[in-house]
Amino acid sequence: MSDERLSAVFLRSLLAGGLAGCSVDLALFPLDSLKTRLQAYKSGQTLSFKNPYSGLASTMLASFPCAATFWATYMTAKRTFRQAWPDLHPAAIHLLSAACGSTATSLVRTPFEVVKQQMQLGLYTSSTKTLKGIIAHNGTFGLFAGFSSLVMREIPFDAIQFLTYERLKYADYGGADKGAAASLLNGAVAGGLAALLTTPIDVVKTRLMTQKKDSRYTGVWQAIGLIYKQEGFAGLWSGWKIRLLYITTGGMLFFGTFEAASKSLAQRL
Repeated sequence: MSDERLSAVFLRSLLAGGLAGCSVDLALFPLDSLKTRLQAYKSGQTLSFKNPYSGLASTMLASFPCAATFWATYMTAKRTFRQAWPDLHPAAIHLLSAACGSTATSLVRTPFEVVKQQMQLGLYTSSTKTLKGIIAHNGTFGLFAGFSSLVMREIPFDAIQFLTYERLKYADYGGADKGAAASLLNGAVAGGLAALLTTPIDVVKTRLMTQKKDSRYTGVWQAIGLIYKQEGFAGLWSGWKIRLLYITTGGMLFFGTFEAASKSLAQRL
């Protein structure tokens, strides 16, 4: 594959991926807010359903660059691995490429995620106040609270989601691409499976990102142990039904939008 062709794949994936991310976040943000509150609120606390769009500005600001970073990295890595190791099994290529995309995206996503989730819980009333409050309590590194838990969630999540989607899509396994309806269904199945299996680490990420300096969670494994000790197995699965609904629906939009946008851009780039 020529450098020009690889550049075209990168640019097309960047634009289509960004559009896919924006479509999901804009359409499903209230469900994400509800999931965050279910995961963060402890037993005995009153769950609030007010201001379901609080934190939307931070999310939309991050949406395009995060999704664009993932898709551009994933598609470029997939083409590069395939070219470098032509005998490598497609599943291995998908897993490695997803890991590359997850790591690159987590660096971009974490500060936005911290701001968004603290606003979703009503800890602050604006993105600016949230940013200043986080830095005042925890310094600049507070914007990267939960980075390790995000990476630990994103790598298995994306690995499961993309391996499942690519296998259902079948193009890399000797079959032909299927239609738009199949992309929507495959995206829903892939997203739902990944969401279900990675909910515990998502709960830990939420707890780490929404606590203040004097809170009790000090790291991923300590948080897992403490949540299990105090809240039992159910605590690690807080909000799983909402998360499953959110990501199953999001998977349809995410992959469906990407495939449609990518095919449209292929005629121009």
